[in-house]
Amino acid sequence: MSLAARSATSDPIQSVSVPSFTKLAAKPDPHVAFTVSISLPTRTYSIQQRYSAFAALYHKLAATCGAPPPAELPPKHPGSWFLAPLAAARDLSDAQLEERRAGLEHWLRAILADRDPRWRSSRTFKDFLAAPPDGAGGGGQAAPGGEGAVSRSWTATAWTAEHAAVEGAARQLRTTLDRRDAQLLASSSTAHATAKEAKTALVDLVRRIGDLANGLQVLAKDGMTEGELHRRSALVERLQGEVEELGRKAGRGPRAGAGRTGPSSRAGDDEPPTAARQALLSGAGRAPARVLGAAAAASLETPETRALDNGGVLQLQQQYMDDQDSKLEALTAALRRQRHLGEMINAELALQEDVLDQLDAGTDRVKGKMKDAQKQMKRL
Repeated sequence: MSLAARSATSDPIQSVSVPSFTKLAAKPDPHVAFTVSISLPTRTYSIQQRYSAFAALYHKLAATCGAPPPAELPPKHPGSWFLAPLAAARDLSDAQLEERRAGLEHWLRAILADRDPRWRSSRTFKDFLAAPPDGAGGGGQAAPGGEGAVSRSWTATAWTAEHAAVEGAARQLRTTLDRRDAQLLASSSTAHATAKEAKTALVDLVRRIGDLANGLQVLAKDGMTEGELHRRSALVERLQGEVEELGRKAGRGPRAGAGRTGPSSRAGDDEPPTAARQALLSGAGRAPARVLGAAAAASLETPETRALDNGGVLQLQQQYMDDQDSKLEALTAALRRQRHLGEMINAELALQEDVLDQLDAGTDRVKGKMKDAQKQMKRL
């Protein structure tokens, strides 16, 4: 592994910035959210954090790393000290908020650029930025649910960021499959490489959706509300359905040359092949190898296809597609297991909701008995 690869694996966060802020007036908690943009080796994403989250991060880093971060956190504007806590940030001027945004960006970059890596390498800092764990490489591949799978500590913010990243990866996979279909219809030699890229992306999507489902179990244990868990479980189920559709799309790709609709092809669709046409397709009367020229052979040919004729190349391509179909069937089975896991999560959430209802009813009964006991004590 090269030095750059080792660096990317051990420290996946490449850069961080705070490009903007947003005033949110939603009641009962109006506040200002600062947009934090994080760049990883394989993707870039954004999260939103309040100033109080930055302040909490500062104190956690100072407590867990043995020393405060290398730069000071920008203080609250003096004019906000005398305002109500919920209205303080909202009542600041745009100039004051811009000054705070620049200070927060300088503070994060100072942590990332400092020679001492203990602050930027801490799990607290990476959880704040919803960054992948050490060794994940910013979205690298791992064995789906087996050995080599990367474990991570989930937070609500990290789960949301990962869900957005998985949605983007699904859109990218759909684009890749469309490009593969166009290449197959055009009998392009790059169709196999594109199909392999799509298959790798599909395997990675299945793994990451499984991680999201496991993350919901962690968040449930951490005390996330029932309604929010239901909402996120529905998001996972929607992603699973979308990936299943992509798996079917990957398995039913068009055959090479199927898009040719010229007059000669239409006229000969229902006609039996002539002897000349049979000879052309079977390669009779000529050497089995194809000569494409030096430049073409260097860019298009591979050791597997160089010694084959056109029929052999088509047969090899069909074999590749059959292999992909068998692997996609295995992926479909894995997706079914993931959906079953989501249904189990829903059932568990429903059971917990019933237990909470029973607890509420029991609490009401105890309160009634306590009131009766207090009345009797007053009478005594």
